[in-house]
Amino acid sequence: MSQDEAVREIKERIDIVELVGDVVPLRKVGKNFRGLCPFHAEKTPSFYVSPDRQTFHCYGCGRGGDIFSFVMEKEGLSFPEALETLAERAGVRLARRTGNRRSLSEVMELALAFYRETLLGPSGEPARRYLESRSLPPPAWSRFELGWAPPAWDGLWNWLRGKGVSRQEAISCGLIIEGQKGDYDRFRGRVIFPIRDMAGKLTAFGGRILSGEGAKYINSPEGPLFNKRSLLYLLPAAKGPIREKGEAILVEGYMDALRLHLCGFHNAVATLGTSLTTEQAALLKRMSDRVLICYDSDAAGQDATLRGMSLLQNEGLEVRVVELPRGKDPDELLASAGGDGLFGQALSRAMPLPLYHVHARREALAGPGRKKAVEEILAGLAELPMLDLVPYLGAIASSLGIFSHQLSELLNLRQGQKKGSPPPEKRDSALSGVLVKEGQRNPAEDLPDSLESALLYLLWNCPERRAAAAPEALLPLFGDERIQGAVAALLNGEPPESLRKIWYETGNRFLGSALAAGGDFCEAFGDPDEAWLKIETGLRRRNAEKEYRILREKMTRGLATSEEMSRLNWLARMLKGRR
Repeated sequence: MSQDEAVREIKERIDIVELVGDVVPLRKVGKNFRGLCPFHAEKTPSFYVSPDRQTFHCYGCGRGGDIFSFVMEKEGLSFPEALETLAERAGVRLARRTGNRRSLSEVMELALAFYRETLLGPSGEPARRYLESRSLPPPAWSRFELGWAPPAWDGLWNWLRGKGVSRQEAISCGLIIEGQKGDYDRFRGRVIFPIRDMAGKLTAFGGRILSGEGAKYINSPEGPLFNKRSLLYLLPAAKGPIREKGEAILVEGYMDALRLHLCGFHNAVATLGTSLTTEQAALLKRMSDRVLICYDSDAAGQDATLRGMSLLQNEGLEVRVVELPRGKDPDELLASAGGDGLFGQALSRAMPLPLYHVHARREALAGPGRKKAVEEILAGLAELPMLDLVPYLGAIASSLGIFSHQLSELLNLRQGQKKGSPPPEKRDSALSGVLVKEGQRNPAEDLPDSLESALLYLLWNCPERRAAAAPEALLPLFGDERIQGAVAALLNGEPPESLRKIWYETGNRFLGSALAAGGDFCEAFGDPDEAWLKIETGLRRRNAEKEYRILREKMTRGLATSEEMSRLNWLARMLKGRR
């Protein structure tokens, strides 16, 4: 086809929201999508993508255009290079200027065609029986491009040679292995799962053995096409639903992910038989702000869950754990009678990471291993930012049999020790101090004000209240400049997540403690609106009393002006309840 025809075809096949969303976390705003501009540094999003017009525009730096403009700007490519890149993504064949050499991706597609054809042929009978035994009907085989690698040593390799594929191409794709007696197929006697990258390009295969010796699952080797640390199974199908829902469901295995998609949970992806990596966590962060981890419920699964949750938390994601009935994995649960409903209930009860640290060790806490379990819980919680722990300190402290402020102190000391201070003896004294009365605490400690902390806590957790608050009326209520600065940032539109990162990165422990203290204070109120009213009234009265004392002192010294005398009289009436 001509270049103009190729451009039109590529634009028809590639959605600009998906293309840009692979690089920029986008959030739906009305009919458009918004995110931070990838072309200049900014804190407030001014970069918009229009799915209707298939264009992007940044109101900050002025850059804009279509999918070709975006790739050229982002990757520093010429138009012919961008055309080549997007054509490969869209699966559009361009007229080649030199020779007829095929790409490695085309070789992989040839191999997939062989595996899919073989599944439906005579030698695919064992694979078909296996898939049907796992409640995967034929339409699912086609939908997820499942295949079968026959047990023959060189079935695929002979077929590829017949298609003109060179030995080096097959080796580079990880399809064959060099042996002393000749080359042979890497996948033999295995059900095949194709692995595609975010753009949909086929990069690798996973294979599940049905009989004989060998690992239960194997993947293609890493090479020019495949880096398993940076891919997630079913990501091309899941990325749209993940963006729409604002959350991803993360499972361990191919079959788990397939089952979730078949049951309507289209935002599910799976790791590739390995522990979650930082690259995969970053990939999820580009698409959503929340991840639900749904690993096996055995001990190994719980350990993998905690490791994965910490990685995701460090990427700034909200993380929750979906706990399944003991002994069940997602595939088994969903394939059982009523499994859809049970899984939906499990999703609705998903636990945040701080609470899961306690939940995973609930049996040890009730037995002789309690001391070790407490140490493990504290060590795990200390890895998390204090601001992420604040909403759950009360529940965690209750499970450990201590007060919230004592738990906050223990965690602050542990986090400080990681940064080089305080010394171990101070941490040990804090541990023993769990039994010390509050009155014995050092009065010189830099403790946040309870009322100011409570108001900060309420603003932090309620975007509607932040939007309705008038800064000029609220900010004068705060005497502590640090809390006042945090409130000012919130009222000026700074997201709590951004503030959390700044405080965590700068080691600001005071504001984390203030949120913890504010949360404790607000627990005494059943209703947040009641808490707000009483706390705001308390702060206004306290400030009025302070101003009254200052003006009265000026009056007794004969320094008060007539306006200040009028103000003093007004304050006196107000404080006595007569305005």
